[in-house]
Amino acid sequence: MDKINELRLGLETAYIDGSVASDSFYCPQFVSNNYKSGKKVLSSIEDELLRCDKFQISVAFITMSGITPLLQTFKDLEKKNIPGEILTTNYLNFSEPKALEKLNGLSNITLKMYDVQEADEGFHTKGYIFKTDEVYRIIIGSSNITSAALTSNHEWNTKLVSTQQGKIAKEIVDEFNRLWNSSYALDFNEFYRNYKEQYEIIKHQRDIARIDNVVSLEKYKLKPNSMQIGFITNLKKILEEGEDRALLISATGTGKTYASAFAMRELGFKKVLFLVHRGQLARQTKKSYEKVFAKSVSMGLVGAGYHEYEADYVFATVQTLNRDEHLLQYDKNAFDCIIFDDERVIIRTKLEKPSKIKGLALI
Repeated sequence: MDKINELRLGLETAYIDGSVASDSFYCPQFVSNNYKSGKKVLSSIEDELLRCDKFQISVAFITMSGITPLLQTFKDLEKKNIPGEILTTNYLNFSEPKALEKLNGLSNITLKMYDVQEADEGFHTKGYIFKTDEVYRIIIGSSNITSAALTSNHEWNTKLVSTQQGKIAKEIVDEFNRLWNSSYALDFNEFYRNYKEQYEIIKHQRDIARIDNVVSLEKYKLKPNSMQIGFITNLKKILEEGEDRALLISATGTGKTYASAFAMRELGFKKVLFLVHRGQLARQTKKSYEKVFAKSVSMGLVGAGYHEYEADYVFATVQTLNRDEHLLQYDKNAFDCIIFDDERVIIRTKLEKPSKIKGLALI
């Protein structure tokens, strides 16, 4: 009964009259960062972790800089066998694999990832649930587990205090459990390998865009979708196994052209021939590639009145290169990779493609 009375007093302080004296443990609070007064969201989370019997966390993003100041606290809880459940997401492929691996290595923590791509829905929760005896203390608002969110950003969070029977606490905990038990919430061993591959591909793509001499904002923001990431991952495996030909089959409108562009950028091919059947398609493909590469490689058209033979990336029509006057402009070793727009392209035989040249067909 004393806890109930303390909680009622805390609610009066928080919501009715701030001059009423009450125990801060039972008083709801506004949790934010304020460097002038030394306030940090991180400190509030650490305090709650150190006195809880169990914790549940649901955040969209987790980074290494975010968990580093919490690691000692997590290790202390591990020694005390205080259980924790942490749910994060593959939303925007932002969470850092190294941070996820570090958390999963703690024996008292169970980590899951909610697959927003498979669920086809957004996931942007930021909630920290702490249970102490029969009392729930919940920090919910805007803070992910990143360094800036926990220490310096303008973040607005509310700390709720409730018994197990309280309606809001029950709704929050029930919602966490619903997401945690969803078929889209994957265990670490289910998601980690694929997620790490996706994360590294997108990070590499962004790094390439960032270091190019001429940086295009559109190019920097462009990133592979899930189909394109899967294609790049499989293509890299195929090449590592010594194969020199690959086939991408995907429905119209799913992004095969961009998939091939991202793959060329990922693999670092310097000289590429892209074959199509119509001049208009060659021009459209060149424009798509320019959005990915900007001016980091030269691009040219061969066919439909264009004769830009010397470009790094050549977009040509089959009809044009079938004629010797154009085909003989190139040595048989001129290209690192030849991309075909569909399975009907047979120019490969006339070009006498050597085994070191990679061949990719898009259907």
